[in-house]
Amino acid sequence: MVSFTVATNGGGARDGSLTVAGQPVTVSQSGAACSYSLSPASLSIGSAGGQSSVGISTSPGCTWTAASNDAWITVTGGASGSGAGTITVSVAANTGAARTGTLTIAGQSFVVSQAAASVVCTYAIAPQNQSVGAGGGTLPVAVTAPAGCAWTAASNA
Repeated sequence: MVSFTVATNGGGARDGSLTVAGQPVTVSQSGAACSYSLSPASLSIGSAGGQSSVGISTSPGCTWTAASNDAWITVTGGASGSGAGTITVSVAANTGAARTGTLTIAGQSFVVSQAAASVVCTYAIAPQNQSVGAGGGTLPVAVTAPAGCAWTAASNA
């Protein structure tokens, strides 16, 4: 009779072999339950969009995948792996209101928040010129500006 010891397995399932009396003996060991940690835990990005990365930590042999759940978020690198790794994410520019989307990484929901589009304030007035009689009076001037753009009026005379 021959005895052998198998070390604790902190990762995925594994196989090994040894030779006893010139004969191969295969040893299969089930894996430990894999746990995953993401860093950062979520992502906030400006309205211009861009690329960012998410680190994933786990035991060797534990496999994972990363996929986007929204069209404006794309996994551009590290869509799958084993053990620790890095996932690269590209976020499209935002032309509207603030938005929130998700990735599914190793079965976990990973939240991506994006700021609202920057408002470019342009102004138009009408009419641009007015004639007033000698008696004076009150005349209207219409101001047109995008929502969220503040304006003031002041006399120069």
